[in-house]
Amino acid sequence: MSKNHFQFTIAFATNGGDVIDGHFGSCTQFDIYRFDVDSILFVESRTAKSVEGIEKNGVRADQLSDCDLLFVASIGGPAAAKVIRHGIHPLKDTQLTPVYDALKRLQNVLATNPPPWMAKRMGLRPSAILEAG
Repeated sequence: MSKNHFQFTIAFATNGGDVIDGHFGSCTQFDIYRFDVDSILFVESRTAKSVEGIEKNGVRADQLSDCDLLFVASIGGPAAAKVIRHGIHPLKDTQLTPVYDALKRLQNVLATNPPPWMAKRMGLRPSAILEAG
């Protein structure tokens, strides 16, 4: 499988803007995108579910179960563990980076040298990773 044919689905924790400014447990929404080396597609905004207590992290992780990655401004350890158990790779950015800039950086990583966890999701074997880069 060529790395150009695999699309990642990514959620951005936001508070209604187009920057990464949301804490996983208290953001107002998750903006969902699909991307690969050549394209970026906005899918939808999902209002972040809100429930009381520790189960909130599980509910929010369930809400993103179709995503491969999650970009947040911050996330606590127990919440990160729940996200990872759902097969979602959390990424942290505390710089109020615009969502589009983060997507362009991820595209560049895919095009040049995806880390092993990304390559595995793309279905590339270790030898294929070297050939694809």
